[in-house]
Amino acid sequence: MKHLLTLTVILLLAPLTALHAATPLRRLNILHIHADDHRADGVAALGNLSLKTPNLDSLVASGFSFTHCYTMGSMVGAVCQPSRTMMLTSKSWLRIPKPSGGDSDKTLPKVMSRAGYETWHCGKGDNEYTTGLVAFDTNILMNDHSANPRRGSSERHADAAIKFLQERKADKPFYIYLAPPVPHDPRLAAPEFHGMYRAKNIPLPPAFMPLHPFDNGEMTVRDEKLAPWPRTPEDTKQQLADYYACITGLDHHLGRIFAELKKVVSGRILSSSSLATMGCLSASTGCSENKTSMSSAACMCRVSSLDQAYRKARARRSFT
Repeated sequence: MKHLLTLTVILLLAPLTALHAATPLRRLNILHIHADDHRADGVAALGNLSLKTPNLDSLVASGFSFTHCYTMGSMVGAVCQPSRTMMLTSKSWLRIPKPSGGDSDKTLPKVMSRAGYETWHCGKGDNEYTTGLVAFDTNILMNDHSANPRRGSSERHADAAIKFLQERKADKPFYIYLAPPVPHDPRLAAPEFHGMYRAKNIPLPPAFMPLHPFDNGEMTVRDEKLAPWPRTPEDTKQQLADYYACITGLDHHLGRIFAELKKVVSGRILSSSSLATMGCLSASTGCSENKTSMSSAACMCRVSSLDQAYRKARARRSFT
């Protein structure tokens, strides 16, 4: 973990420290994708053969993955709120401010702005660190709670990001924080993505159990009511099929953004996808999304300017 932390810090600070070098380097454009309730195994290239995620797979193939990342915990049922606050403030779990508290001048978007970046956010606004969101130069909120908006959420988020890329002024590098509310429930995607997964063909995870083996103190919260008790194999498979459809839909529209990046951006790009801020436990245990539980995360980065340094480091020691 020490090596993981060191490498993570390098990735976060390298674009900014370059600004203070004797010979300034070209600043990297940054695309940060932060999905909601995206499990650690929610990418085909990371081992889930039931999934179709060709665009996220391309990041795995051309970059590297952190497979032993964990949330620090939460003081509320929704792990997303404290974890996103930690990211936007650089503070650890027990030191983070309340959602509307803290000093906006010390948030990630403000730090990036002072480093010469244009900052742009599009994503959910609830269970977020609102002080950090309003600190972006552009802050577009799309919660998409109800059925119809959620079904097209990934597409609308991609449309907004592509519009920004096409219309932005090229005199500044950009930091895009794309944080769609998918694949969190309601698990709805465009019909073509649901048509790619048939529940009867989805394998049940080995850890599937109809009932939780012990009372964890949160047995009747909202998320635990999304499926019948006791859990049934049929319902769990359908939940997984719908969940996978949302991930594939997100992956498809991320591919549109990646294609636009190739058209409008010259030079090298740092893009990262931070997945699984919360755990969707329905796939692994038969329970629904018990967000009070800690979950593993996968963090994938495509790093062009740091590739050489990373390869040398990987030759010395494997990062996992």
